[in-house]
Amino acid sequence: MLNKPTFDYVIVGGGTAGCVLATRLSERAGVSVLLLEEGGANRNPLMRVPMACLKALDSRTMCTVYRSESEPGLDDACPEVPRGRGLGGSSSVNGMMFVRGDPRDFDEWAAMGCDGWAYEDVLPAFKKIECYTQGDPRVRGADGPINIRRFRSEPLCQLFVEAVQQAGYPYNEDYNGHSQEGVSWTQHNVFPGRAGRSSALTGYLEPVLERNNLAVETGASVTRIVLDGDRAVGVAYQQRGQAREVCARAEVIVCAGAVRTPQLLMLSGIGNPLDLEPQDIPVQLALPGVGQNLQDHFGSFVQHRCLQPVTLTRHLGLAGMSRAIVEYLCHGEGLLSHWPTQAVAFLKTEENLERPDMQVLFAPILRQPGGSSTSRNRSDASGYCISWCQLRPMSSGRVWLRSADPKAAPRIRHNYLEHAADRQFHRRAIEVARQLHAQPAFESFRGEEISPGIGCSTAEAMDAHIRHTGHTHYHCAGTARMGHDELAVVDPKLRVHGLAQLRVADAAIMPRIVGANTHAASLMIGERAAALLLE
Repeated sequence: MLNKPTFDYVIVGGGTAGCVLATRLSERAGVSVLLLEEGGANRNPLMRVPMACLKALDSRTMCTVYRSESEPGLDDACPEVPRGRGLGGSSSVNGMMFVRGDPRDFDEWAAMGCDGWAYEDVLPAFKKIECYTQGDPRVRGADGPINIRRFRSEPLCQLFVEAVQQAGYPYNEDYNGHSQEGVSWTQHNVFPGRAGRSSALTGYLEPVLERNNLAVETGASVTRIVLDGDRAVGVAYQQRGQAREVCARAEVIVCAGAVRTPQLLMLSGIGNPLDLEPQDIPVQLALPGVGQNLQDHFGSFVQHRCLQPVTLTRHLGLAGMSRAIVEYLCHGEGLLSHWPTQAVAFLKTEENLERPDMQVLFAPILRQPGGSSTSRNRSDASGYCISWCQLRPMSSGRVWLRSADPKAAPRIRHNYLEHAADRQFHRRAIEVARQLHAQPAFESFRGEEISPGIGCSTAEAMDAHIRHTGHTHYHCAGTARMGHDELAVVDPKLRVHGLAQLRVADAAIMPRIVGANTHAASLMIGERAAALLLE
């Protein structure tokens, strides 16, 4: 690769972890960093408005929307798999919930052979991320780049917090503190006022774009990692119709996400020969775990009509939205300044569990059948919804190649509900949601159960409800997992097994998905990767 542009570090993917890495690596003088992002710059000011993320998942400029292969557990449906596109990645389009995970999630990683990833190991990285002044300073950060706020403006959310406690579960002031269990006010990564969404782009990358040792290229679609024997020496990519190559003196770091990262490794000849050979891709390194272990959070909901005009539908219509726009533009507050899930609970569906297995979300608005949280699936009827996801599913899937053409979408199958324990969990979850709906706090507001309806009482009916209304929480992880066994792709220092100068640093490295929204953990992975590289 003589006479090619050369940098010390080449980062593939300008998503959550990629923005963190580009920022931290370029802090060191004398180190040159190139960040390559397939999408655009994501500078549309509308997308900084928190409530606008209802539209972001529908945007083909801000999201790449893959589609799963037919899912046997969902009556052969092919659900969409949207992933953030452009700088900031999914942190620029997600629901902005900041949830680390239970401390024991990371101790479990360490117990699986991932030395250096126990809770005490990752805690400094989490604290470095956060700007949150309401927590215990022993476990929370107060001056990091990601601003975190709580909102308590929706009256029905207050009733949900009361109802969970009436059902016998504890109140938890800070689920990102010493313990995750209980009901809490949701922590969102949002700046005060009109600054809006606090993402990996706005918090990390944008403030450092003028650094002389940092180059950022958008519209750069990486097609393969360039190898020289057992060493990664650069990447090839397409940009504005031109084929380009760039060299890496020190390392290539892949941060393309749990779908694109395994696809890129396989396109480069790194993966299971059984996946590569049908596409006539020469095997450079046999790693059978590439693309395996796909995990995601999956859930459904129970919802009721509301007898009083206190749901978010009161804001719909020209008058309501006009007031919301004026309130946001003038004061940076009101409906548009936050995401509607202001209350959340982490609960155990069985008393003998060591940590919560169910995340429960409350929204003062109804979902349409089909379960997607995008705007086209919101109902205009007045009601409220208790939804959930299973934090640690037993079922897992995989990502594999459809074609050797880098422009072709990979094949994805989640195998949702394949494991009997997952189906049993969701039956219990329906019962828990109904228990919460039935509490005295909702007495004056609770109308009929719209979905699944009181007729849904048998295991068969519950299973059918989950199959028909179940939905992803957009938390794909695990497809290039960390560890030492034969299906591990990277070691605990995130180095790809069998190759020098190549690492992976994104949600794909999770050996087991965290019991939480994956954004905070992806930021942490970016911080940990930077620290490992700069040691």
